[in-house]
Amino acid sequence: MRFLGTVVAVGCLLLSVACGGGSSSTATSTITVVGASCSPSAITSGQTSNCTASVQGTGSFSSTVTWTASSGGTINPTSGLFTAGTVPFTTQVTITATSTQDTSKNGSTTLTVAAAGTVTGVTASCSPTSIQTGQLTTCTATVQGTGNFSPNVDWSASGGTISPITGLFSSPYPGNYTITATSQQNPKVTGTVPVTVATGVNNKMSIVVDLGPTGNYVNGLFASVTVCTPNTTTCQTIDHVLVDTGSIGLRLLAQGTAGGKLDPTTFPLQVDASSNPIGQCNQFVDGFTWGSVALATIQMAGEVTGTVPGSTGAGVPIQIVGDPRVPSVPPSCTSTAGDESTLATLGAYGVLGIGTYQQDCGAGCVSGTAAPNVYYSCSGGTCTPTFLGLAQQVTNPVWVFPNDNNGVLIQLPTVPSGGTTTVSGSLIFGIGTQSNNGLGSATVFDTDSNAYFTTTFNGLPNKCSYIDSGSNAYFFPSSNYPQLNPCQTTNTRFYCPATLLSLTASNQSAANTNGATGTVPFNVGNANTLFSNAQYSAFSELGGPNGPVGNNCGSFAWGLPFFYGKANGVFTAIEQQPVTGTVYVGPFWAY
Repeated sequence: MRFLGTVVAVGCLLLSVACGGGSSSTATSTITVVGASCSPSAITSGQTSNCTASVQGTGSFSSTVTWTASSGGTINPTSGLFTAGTVPFTTQVTITATSTQDTSKNGSTTLTVAAAGTVTGVTASCSPTSIQTGQLTTCTATVQGTGNFSPNVDWSASGGTISPITGLFSSPYPGNYTITATSQQNPKVTGTVPVTVATGVNNKMSIVVDLGPTGNYVNGLFASVTVCTPNTTTCQTIDHVLVDTGSIGLRLLAQGTAGGKLDPTTFPLQVDASSNPIGQCNQFVDGFTWGSVALATIQMAGEVTGTVPGSTGAGVPIQIVGDPRVPSVPPSCTSTAGDESTLATLGAYGVLGIGTYQQDCGAGCVSGTAAPNVYYSCSGGTCTPTFLGLAQQVTNPVWVFPNDNNGVLIQLPTVPSGGTTTVSGSLIFGIGTQSNNGLGSATVFDTDSNAYFTTTFNGLPNKCSYIDSGSNAYFFPSSNYPQLNPCQTTNTRFYCPATLLSLTASNQSAANTNGATGTVPFNVGNANTLFSNAQYSAFSELGGPNGPVGNNCGSFAWGLPFFYGKANGVFTAIEQQPVTGTVYVGPFWAY
């Protein structure tokens, strides 16, 4: 039966009319239009262009074509790949696609072949030329020549890894490497640049959320920071310094009435042109700190600060809060908000400000019609506001690291509902500079000049919103959301809803930037209930009311609860600092 079936099948193939279905074999097909295009449409001698055809017709027509070129080079008759030859002057080449089914139907396009110039040299450069293992450097090339020469090069390296097209180089091993750019038009012409790769420093330090030195701090993120007298080995390590992405600069409480651990006497004071010591009134959202501006070398993990750009002296400007070497708080400082210049009021031995700026005040404190109430020249027991150059202002210490200096990454685990005793995490210096701090799949949110982006909650956009590890809650306006009631009698800075609320808000980059958006789910619980367990320090659902900032600009502060459990961590990028291998330049936030 199997053989019989086979014979019958063959018989039907041979006698297609008798077996049925013969009408399809007699149907006609026609070619109506043939079109051609080439990309790129302008090349030089030795370069190629890929040509494609579009064939239209009726019935079961064939779309196969044969390619021909009028002059100026050769074309593969089947694939349509055109290779330009050497031409004495710019030549217009006609490329034709002819239907193989109906050779009377064809389509043409014009391709420009320019006369090739001569490549005379290649200059290569890499920035930076000194990197650490795991870091990236971007290499670029400039091709010199005469006539219409090709500017393209291929990249190679004596070791490590380099992209032959983009020129991005890195190496997992220290050493001295030679990077070579080779002209694509004339491979005999090359340019080289040396790159030094050093063993990467430890850019990761431990951070902790606990009750702090006063035993009652909630959602306080702390680190230990070592400060040294510049150009010496005289150092002090201060623990429980609050990690704050919402401010700039290192501020440490002095021993004595401030209640701190730092002995200020070994740190030279910052002085003005008349050798008067500089004092500072630093403003936070809920208060201020008053103290001297002094110079120190700062060490965190394996990172050590270098010299501030534009400075003629060693050390990084820091604020020593409660330093007895400057007079007491001037009236223009005390009139602004509550004094947080002691351990009892600050709740930490200092603040590590690692936000998006290079200095804590910037151009507004350098010049103007009147000096703002930030920096003061102190003489004869009196301090008066003064202007201060950028290099003398309290500085973001991360920006002054020799490497890993474009921002930070904070990684914290998830905190269970209801809170927990302590949380351990990591503060990683640099963004895209080592294998442990790449942006990965994080969404980048550009900010405006004030480090703000837009958060929309309950239909209302808050254009002065920010991410702030130094705020211990989600602080946001609750208008038209009656369930978000502030606590009564005690804990009035926080919300006390009757039940746990599951909320969402959407973030968007500041106007005229990269347009990134993202939705954030978050919870807000009853602060009185959360605080009833006095041993707990970390809460993921702590929220509180927040008013507008500046010129009545709505604000949503994404405090420390936002940092818990983010898969990519939370990045803070410093202004004007690029992330090698990406298009991103600070300031921005990413998560």
